[in-house]
Amino acid sequence: MSRSRRLSRLVSALVPVGALAMVGYLIATKGSALAAAFTAVPPWVLLAAVAAHVLTLVLRTEAWRTVLQAAGGERIGSRAVHTANAGAFLAGTLQGQAAMPTRVALLRRFGGADSPAVSQIALGDAPIVLFEVCAAAVLAAIGSTAVGMIPGWAPWAMLGGALAILAALRLLYERFRQRRLAAGLGVLARPALRNRLALIVAGFTAMAFLRTLIVMAGFDLPTDPAHVCLVLFTMGAVGLLPLGVGTGPASMVAALGGSTTIVTATAAGMVVSAATVLAVLAYAGGVWAWRTVGSRVVVLPARESLGP
Repeated sequence: MSRSRRLSRLVSALVPVGALAMVGYLIATKGSALAAAFTAVPPWVLLAAVAAHVLTLVLRTEAWRTVLQAAGGERIGSRAVHTANAGAFLAGTLQGQAAMPTRVALLRRFGGADSPAVSQIALGDAPIVLFEVCAAAVLAAIGSTAVGMIPGWAPWAMLGGALAILAALRLLYERFRQRRLAAGLGVLARPALRNRLALIVAGFTAMAFLRTLIVMAGFDLPTDPAHVCLVLFTMGAVGLLPLGVGTGPASMVAALGGSTTIVTATAAGMVVSAATVLAVLAYAGGVWAWRTVGSRVVVLPARESLGP
């Protein structure tokens, strides 16, 4: 293994460890202040943040369902897709890398013969991620007006790069559309589904903005669009690291550490992380209840038709 590769691995391991160590140090040294800040927030802040994130999860699932429709999964029911994604969100809360295999396995389990093959949905996340990069570029452009750390050209370069890759994937799909592996890119070739996907991504980005705004307002943090977008963009960047529930506090401190107290920013980040976990549990519970009720509605008439 080359020296640069070893250094890259060392840095990728030290960054998340360092961020978690920072959050742990703050909790250990300023635990009472953090607890006071956390408990001083009105309960409606946490409830509203949870509700906003539940809507985010629903829209994320609808984005995936849109991609599946274009990949040959038109006959898969909404209940099966939401059940698969609920399991994926639960697995991702524990281990981010487990979300995708869990989603695919559960879709194959609940979708049955109507589910596309694994190879057909292998690239299904690519269009969603690239539309998210476009949304993140807009957030970065707005957030850059709050601080000078983000060069003015960077968001537009990010947006241009994402759009260029989307165009390249569209051409790639046309070239290899007869191959099963390319099916996950089919959404880019169908204008109605492509536009629907773009609107859904914009929708769950707006819900994430609303959740962040609610929490920041609850802690009397700056709530102008520039600061909220800066925090949300930072969460997306920090979320790439394996921090788990430490993503919220680390992101708030990184984005607002210079304009507010570290204790307040950490407490706000803890509320964001708590809202995320509670929303995943609420979404999974709601989907489980929906699936259970739906199964009973289907099964009961069949039993009654058997007669005495």
